[in-house]
Amino acid sequence: MCEYIPDPVERKNAVTSLIDGSLYSVMAGLTTPFWGAFAVKLGASDYFLGLLTSLPALAGLLAQVPSALLIDKFENRLKPTLVASIIHRTFFVAFALLALVPAPAEIKSWAFVLAFAIMNVPGTMAGIAWTAMMGEMFTPELRGRIFGERNMICTLVSLVSTMVAGVFLDLVAWPVNYAVLYLVSYGFLLGSWAYLRKLEERPLDPGERKGAPSGLSAIRETLRDLRFVRFILAVFVIHLGFHFPAALWTILWVKVMGLSNTWLGMFSIGAGVASFLAYKKWGYWSEKWGNPKVLVLTTGAHILFPLVYAHWRSPYVYLGLNVLAGFFGAGFALSLFNGLLDVSPRATRPYYVSLFNVVVGLSGFVWPVAGVWFYESFGLTPALDLSFAVRVIATVAAAVLLGLMPLGRQAR
Repeated sequence: MCEYIPDPVERKNAVTSLIDGSLYSVMAGLTTPFWGAFAVKLGASDYFLGLLTSLPALAGLLAQVPSALLIDKFENRLKPTLVASIIHRTFFVAFALLALVPAPAEIKSWAFVLAFAIMNVPGTMAGIAWTAMMGEMFTPELRGRIFGERNMICTLVSLVSTMVAGVFLDLVAWPVNYAVLYLVSYGFLLGSWAYLRKLEERPLDPGERKGAPSGLSAIRETLRDLRFVRFILAVFVIHLGFHFPAALWTILWVKVMGLSNTWLGMFSIGAGVASFLAYKKWGYWSEKWGNPKVLVLTTGAHILFPLVYAHWRSPYVYLGLNVLAGFFGAGFALSLFNGLLDVSPRATRPYYVSLFNVVVGLSGFVWPVAGVWFYESFGLTPALDLSFAVRVIATVAAAVLLGLMPLGRQAR
């Protein structure tokens, strides 16, 4: 496995990261498609479903810069990753208990939404430290292939997990089904954490880190980096198009159409199969065309989805859309992640990652609530039609911003 990596330490890290990611992906497959359905089971209203998207984004937004400042105080990236990730993962035990504890629906809804948001604080720190560590651990020339293969395997694992979870949730009665699901997920997260500990980090050269700015000076330098500023502006408008209808999918699938957990699982399965088959291709196309072009292409491919959702109320049509979303989503995720690493220097990467996350988090906090407000004021179909228009404008704006990056081929 990973025989193409010549350096033995880098090869060992790639294999270890693959196992870590696979175990983590079991949890993702078991839980991610069903967060909204779990909230509905707890008695959450449409308002709470909007908060389920926006409050975690706000928590992550507020945690970004403090996390970067804290991470920068460590001599390496692995230790803050381990500390923050174990705190983040322990919340799954709380979710299992929440499913079983008898309490009024409003109290349980608030408890879930607040816990889900608070969980995002250590999750934010772990994500920043992990991303910076990955950028230092693997050489840029091999990074695309390593993460293309990692994403492919993790997608397959997540896919199989979702298939099992969808059937399990429909066969086992509430609330035992969700309690078991979260406890099993926690077990796999502990296994993932054990492999995360085995990574052998390659810290920066002391001279490189010593000569780099830190603290608020590093943030100011990051904001003066025109190449990075253009990139995150493009990311902001792209995510505006994705986040505006974010809460509307659960409303449409669960509340309007009453689709079962099996259907929700099939949507994720369809997307997962397409992603699994597409990751290697997108890795090749990213190398051939460059990450900015792939990012715009895959963003544009999502334009029509809200329009189809608005006017064709069929789970079979939605399944086809999710397959397409999985195919183009693989290229989007790969080009976005590698694009971020491309525009962020090694020594100050946590600050670049944190500001990138601030932009995405700001979009994720504001626009889902705006989408729910528009839906409640004008109806679901007009809200999805507006989402289509927003995505058109966002794709054009991102293309203009990314097209104004002539420095992209110059050395950092």
